[in-house]
Amino acid sequence: MKLMINGLWRGDVDPTPELKAQQMIHAGRFRDRITADGASGFRAEPRRYHLYASPACPFSHRVLIVRALKQLEDIVGLSVLHPHWDTPDGWSFADTALSTIDNADNGFLHLHEAYRASAPNYTGKVTVPVLWDRHSRRIVSNESVEIAAMLNDAFDAITGDRVLDLCPAELKPAMDDLNGEIARRLSVGVYAVAGATHQRGYTAAMDQLFGFLDELDDRLSDGRRFCLGERPTLADVLVYSTLVRFDAVYNPLFRASRRRLVDYRHLPDLLRRVHALPGVAATLRYDHILTHYYDGDWAIATRRGIVPELPEMNWLAPHRT
Repeated sequence: MKLMINGLWRGDVDPTPELKAQQMIHAGRFRDRITADGASGFRAEPRRYHLYASPACPFSHRVLIVRALKQLEDIVGLSVLHPHWDTPDGWSFADTALSTIDNADNGFLHLHEAYRASAPNYTGKVTVPVLWDRHSRRIVSNESVEIAAMLNDAFDAITGDRVLDLCPAELKPAMDDLNGEIARRLSVGVYAVAGATHQRGYTAAMDQLFGFLDELDDRLSDGRRFCLGERPTLADVLVYSTLVRFDAVYNPLFRASRRRLVDYRHLPDLLRRVHALPGVAATLRYDHILTHYYDGDWAIATRRGIVPELPEMNWLAPHRT
């Protein structure tokens, strides 16, 4: 396991049971916020903030989608990390077809350097996305949902799409409830399936994941265009960033094999609607996604002894003549 201990990068840590249980999913450790008035200590200003992100990662992807939807490309900078994160140095910058140098002018070669610069004694995992403040030269936040929420409204007084609101006040209670379910049963759920270490745990994770997908598909059966009605919200972004990876990665590689996304009646249409929103299609990079998952540690068969669930297959259904 790769992480920092008291500010020192370690690419070879033997994980404790607690660290192993976290796998790739954990709450962000930097939780400051950008505000329009600067009361938080981080005023919304053009080109002051910078994203370190990877299109390969679904948690990074959701932030890139909101940045695009709000038309903030000229306001919040971006550096793209290489999808090969399973290296001794973890997430890295480079001038390649799949990555960029550190465009925030810090000269970082690896993302763990940004964590050390922000907290010299930092202990924990080094994850994307990271929202960086170029003035104070430190991380503002590495919590993806909170970064997405900041991008949704913090810069409205400056520029970007002031009309689009992905977190409307009248839908916020329902959205917060749904986002919690998305986080627990979908975004983390696919990794619970992949990280299962015994058959019983795998079966429980599968039931939770596909139970949520069934419920979400049923929610859309009343003809609504998006998860909470006729307008897109952050909930749709969270669903999209996981489900666009489902048939390509989670179903075959993570053994989430019960059904494919295309086997659902309504979920594919939801993804098409989100994908058609201005700017979203350009954020979806399957070259990054497939490189990240299939040429990384998830592609190594380290969890023997679990038999994948047989997928539902229409040709096995009773045939009516």
